[in-house]
Parts: sequence; structure tokens; C-alpha cells
Amino acid sequence: MFDTPADAQAQLAQHLTRPQVAMVVEALVPTLVFRPQPKGKANLGGTRIGGTPDLPPGLAWPRRAKPADIEAIAKRGNAESGEEMRRHFRKELPYAFFAQVDLGEAKEKMKGQGALADALPGHGRLLFFYDLSAGPWDNGTESARVIWDESPREGLAAHVPPPDLAAAAEDHRAEIAKVNREFKLPLPKPDSGTPYGGPARPMSLHATLRPPAIESLEMETRPALKAALALRSDGEESFRDAYEDLFTRAFDTYHGAANAGRRNQLLGSPLPEQSDPRFEAEVVSRFGVQHLSQDQWKAHKPEIEAGARSWRLLLQIDVGDFLQENGEGTVYFLIRASDLSERRFERVVAVYQQT
Repeated sequence: MFDTPADAQAQLAQHLTRPQVAMVVEALVPTLVFRPQPKGKANLGGTRIGGTPDLPPGLAWPRRAKPADIEAIAKRGNAESGEEMRRHFRKELPYAFFAQVDLGEAKEKMKGQGALADALPGHGRLLFFYDLSAGPWDNGTESARVIWDESPREGLAAHVPPPDLAAAAEDHRAEIAKVNREFKLPLPKPDSGTPYGGPARPMSLHATLRPPAIESLEMETRPALKAALALRSDGEESFRDAYEDLFTRAFDTYHGAANAGRRNQLLGSPLPEQSDPRFEAEVVSRFGVQHLSQDQWKAHKPEIEAGARSWRLLLQIDVGDFLQENGEGTVYFLIRASDLSERRFERVVAVYQQT
């Protein structure tokens, strides 16, 4: 959103009072955002969203194992989505490939960003995979795979999707085309995204500074800012309205209102669609359930809040942007700070949110 604190101060001064600007600038959180590169600029081992990963010999595209209790997951959806999940799990398909991050590029772009600069390894690639067919009903470690590939770039090869994953994508497009013909709607493009993969888009990483979302844990560390945002003023725009408007303009105008692609980010403070996703990561990891009742939440609130602060955002992907089609929700790849420092990426938890 902002390149430097001075840039933030200059831009915010056009919309906020001087004390408000000071509070927001003090709360800025560094993060890395993705910017699309011209078509044809993809390079082996480079950063991208969608498409296929670059893998060395011997590293297989990960495949999701059949869950121990399919019915428990299927029953979290309605009758139609539940039956779709049952069929999906029986196929034991590979995960959809979500993103590839060039860690050398990330390290270079994070220079001068304090603790953020040491958060990730400085070499290799992070490969992000997600089960978009069932993951929205199944927060946890099984819906995602994150692989740190340390192999030399010269040993990489571009991979094609596994045949059963490619077939599932084509079947999905055919079903959408059938429905769209019936209702005289536009047919899906040949390379349109599906739950089994998104269009290949080479990206570059750029460091930026963002004010924390009102629902984020970072806002809890800024009591003066949080209190000021809670105040309401009659007859004029409140500070909260102006603050929320800044987010709306930043994310809706970057790629157009229908495609808020700038919600995609690496590290930093998450942009929740509901509550901070780190609460959900803590709940599913601590209690082994997707959600707690109000009474359970109240009974365990202190330990949940303390535990949530141990989680870090690794990657956040806007589903509509990933698909480059109509799509809702955001996928958050989250990891405990201790696991991140130990490079235990197999412990990443995926959380899905939708407004």
C-alpha cells in the first residue's frame, strides 16, 4: 500500500487529521505483495501464482490422502456440496497448485524490513498446494501442503499437471459449460481456473507497508488506534469510515473492483474476511474441531488468544484472483513462529474464510 513511512504520511494526510496520520503510520506492518509480470516472462524457479510448479527429479506433486472420516467433513456442507466432497475424496486427487515463491527474490525484497527479512529461508522455493474442493470445509494441516525445495535452479523442470488432476479440471469446465449453455451465459475460457488449478501468472514480489486490518491481532497491539477507530462522530465521516475506505480503494482499484488481486500477500498481517484467521488456526490445532460453541469459546478465550499470537501468516491468496474467474473467499497458509524458525513447513495450517 505504501512504499515508505514518508509515502504513507503524505498520502494519509489527504484524508486524515495529523493525530490520526501519526497513529496509522506508527502501526504500519511490512509485507510482500505480488505484482503481475508481462505474459511470457515466466522463468524457471521464479515466483508465480497458479499454473504448475517447477520441480527437481524425485520431488513428486503432492497428492491428498483419503481422510480417515470423510463423512465428518462432508456433513459440514449442504447436501449437494457434501456429495461432491465424497466423490472428490474417493478420487484421491493431487492438490491444486496455488503458488511458487522464489525465496532468493523474497530475501532481496525484504532487505531493510527488520525481523521480516529473516522470516524465510534465503534460498530455494516455497511451493504452496491446496485442496480447493474440500479445504473450505476442512481447516487444518491436511487441506494444504507447503514444500521448501532447496534444489539448485538448474536442476528444475516445468511440470504438467498429473493426468487425473487435469481430467478433473476438464470435467469441471465441461459441467460449467453445460450449465451456462442452458442459461445462455458465457462459456468458460479454455484456461479458466477451476478448483483443480488456476491460470499460470508470473509474478514479482514487492515490499510494502500496510496499516493493520481492524479485525487483525496487530490492531490489538495498538490500543490508541483501536480506541480512536471505535469512536463515532455525528454529521461527518468517522475515522473508522475513512480507515475502511482506504482499504477499499487500495484493494478494489488495483486490478478492478471485480478482482481485488492485491489481497494476495506473503508474510505480514492478514487481511481477514471475518475474524483474524490465526484464531481459527489455533482452535483447529488445539481442539481438533473447526469451530467452538460460544460457551466453549468463552471458557477457553484466554488460552486461545494467547495461542493465536504464536501464529504467523505465511501466504494469503484471494480465490477469485487465483481462478481469474468468479470466486469467493480467501485461503490463509499459517504457521507457528517456532515452526517457521525451524523450517517445519509440513506443519502449515490452511484456513479458508468467506464473507
